[in-house]
Amino acid sequence: MERECSNCGKPFMPKPGPGRPRRRCEECRPPEKRRADAPPLSPPAPTNVHRLPAPSAESVARAGPVGATLERLTNAGRESTPEGEIALTLAAALAEGGHTASGLAALAKELRATLAAALEGAPVEPDLVDELKERRARRRGA
Repeated sequence: MERECSNCGKPFMPKPGPGRPRRRCEECRPPEKRRADAPPLSPPAPTNVHRLPAPSAESVARAGPVGATLERLTNAGRESTPEGEIALTLAAALAEGGHTASGLAALAKELRATLAAALEGAPVEPDLVDELKERRARRRGA
């Protein structure tokens, strides 16, 4: 069923479907406008992203996660296992820096889990605190 444009009088075929029928043809219809108070189509990009400063090479060499991880793996004899290699790679990525706070937290968590898996079943050497606990237990007769 053809309709007549209310603006120019030209006949046009209305589009089927829900909604109010059109009164104007394609040439006469008004341009689509966005309301002035309508929210933007996409949220603005955050401008206040806080990045942590990258550690200096001297501080990484002195007390970096790579050195500490390698020392723990070497003491347990697990530095050449696949889990040990993954732990060293994660420690190197952590030491590299340039991560956001959430990225740093995720890397640290994964390094901790991987290091625990790498050291699982390794013989543990007692440290000073363990020796003191053992002496105290012997003295008390436990």
